[in-house]
Amino acid sequence: MDFKKTLKTIGKLLSPLKKSIIPLILIVAFLLIDVYCNLTLPKYTADIVDVGIQNTDFNYIISVGTMMMAMVLIGVFATIGLSYFSSKVSAAYGRDLRKISYEKILKFSNFELNKISRASLITRNTNDVYQIQIFLGLFFTTILFSPILGIGSILKAMELGTNLLWIIAVTFAAAIIPFVIIFIRTVPYFKVMQELTDKINQTSREILMGIPVIKAFVRQDYEEERFRKTNEDFKAVNLNVFRILLVLLPAMTLLLNLMIVLILYFGAYDAIQGEILTGTIIAFIQYATQIVMAFLMMGGFLVMIPRILVSGRRVAEVINTEITISDGPINTINDNPVIEFKDVSYSYPGSEKETLKDINFKLEKGKTTAIIGGTGSGKSTILNLIPRLQDVTGGEILVNGKNIKDYKLTTLRERISYAPQKAILFEGTIRSNMLIGKEDASDEEIEKALKMAEVDFIESLDDGVSQGASNYSGGQKQRLQLARSILGKRDFYLFDDCFSALDMNTEAKVKENLKSLKENSSMLIVSQRISTIMDADEIIVLDEGEIIDKGSHDYLNENCKIYREIVSSQIDRSKDLLYDNEESSNYVLDTSYLKKTAGGK
Repeated sequence: MDFKKTLKTIGKLLSPLKKSIIPLILIVAFLLIDVYCNLTLPKYTADIVDVGIQNTDFNYIISVGTMMMAMVLIGVFATIGLSYFSSKVSAAYGRDLRKISYEKILKFSNFELNKISRASLITRNTNDVYQIQIFLGLFFTTILFSPILGIGSILKAMELGTNLLWIIAVTFAAAIIPFVIIFIRTVPYFKVMQELTDKINQTSREILMGIPVIKAFVRQDYEEERFRKTNEDFKAVNLNVFRILLVLLPAMTLLLNLMIVLILYFGAYDAIQGEILTGTIIAFIQYATQIVMAFLMMGGFLVMIPRILVSGRRVAEVINTEITISDGPINTINDNPVIEFKDVSYSYPGSEKETLKDINFKLEKGKTTAIIGGTGSGKSTILNLIPRLQDVTGGEILVNGKNIKDYKLTTLRERISYAPQKAILFEGTIRSNMLIGKEDASDEEIEKALKMAEVDFIESLDDGVSQGASNYSGGQKQRLQLARSILGKRDFYLFDDCFSALDMNTEAKVKENLKSLKENSSMLIVSQRISTIMDADEIIVLDEGEIIDKGSHDYLNENCKIYREIVSSQIDRSKDLLYDNEESSNYVLDTSYLKKTAGGK
């Protein structure tokens, strides 16, 4: 079973090569021509020495020399063609493998993203794929070339009829020993190197994203030391690997030179005895050198195998990851859909405690539902379950009476607009970010959505957005994200605490503008602010993953203790802002007044 799985994995990794059949045929053709030219040249050298020079036949030397030059030129063009098409195929392979891996990552749910860290995914889709790409280029130009050249040289050396082949055999046997030692010593290090590459990426990412916090708490020295330690670990492993590998070149050079000395010594003795010609000795040295160099190149490839295997396994792990959230068979949703949570429970992988338990409520056209609760009560988790960023572990979510898992993901998500807690904008322009919400939106539609979100701080739709939208404040990013989420017409609008960075006045204006969406759709708002949710048709109070109570603001303010405590705490904070601490105790604010301020009026 494991063998079949391995073959299937190798098939997936090699599948991008199907597009390069013609270049692969040309690579093989150029390779064979190059090998033939290399195998022919020593024989020409022997003929020039043994026939031309021995007989002082200048015309013969010119004739054979011309053929040698022709072979050299053909070999050069073959080498150029081999290098060109090898580079082209390997680059295309890297591009296509990266695309396959990236498309698979885009299908990952939160469950898969928790199994393989984001830093590791970046490394796998860049560094690991690049390692495989480099290996593929070397495979055509060196690894495939070497055994053909080596075997051909052995056959040609045997044709010379000398008794010096034992020298090549001894040299080859002596070369195997350092290769085996180096292979055994370096194998464990390559996996550690890739893991440390992940760690460097992760540490760099954390530091870059946390620069404001690091500066605010004067933690530069600590973070520098943390990065230095990770970097030093990577350096130490690299030094260990390359110290071992550096032994290989001088050892092989020594063996090669000793082989030539032995051939000259025993060859000269045979020549004196008249058993071998001088040109034959020269040709034999060239063939012997080609044989040893060919197997040295193969040995160098063997040293690379551990690293390539590690990279291959890591990329294969991404490609072979089973997607937990997949399409259902239904590809249409009727108009005016209703989403119903029916005894829904959810537990995060590896957690024994349920994050959500027995959740029941409905989202219907013309209705605004709000969720409030303490930190970690499961508010955002509920929103993630609706577009199936995560799947329920108990109960079911129904869309028009059918399980949400029965619908195609695209069909479901086309009906939903989602604005997450953290405002996410992409590098580009205001227009390019808005078009994510609706691909074919006109400038008029975009400007209308921006107006509804109270985006009054831009000059034009071509205004730039830097990476991470660092050129906008938190409140501005939230308003831009809101504009994008309401640009397209959807049946369900999900707002996950995305008013938190807005001041009360701006929030009231935005909420008043959003009322027009309610006529043809349903809104679900998650917030910690009473002012944000108090005018909702139904407010759900969550505590430790369970619905404590639900109803209107007036009903909950009178009947739900937890809700009343939230209201009171926010009112007390408002009093402290309005008055000095000493004065605040002299004023009593009637929370029933909040009934009159619904909608921000």
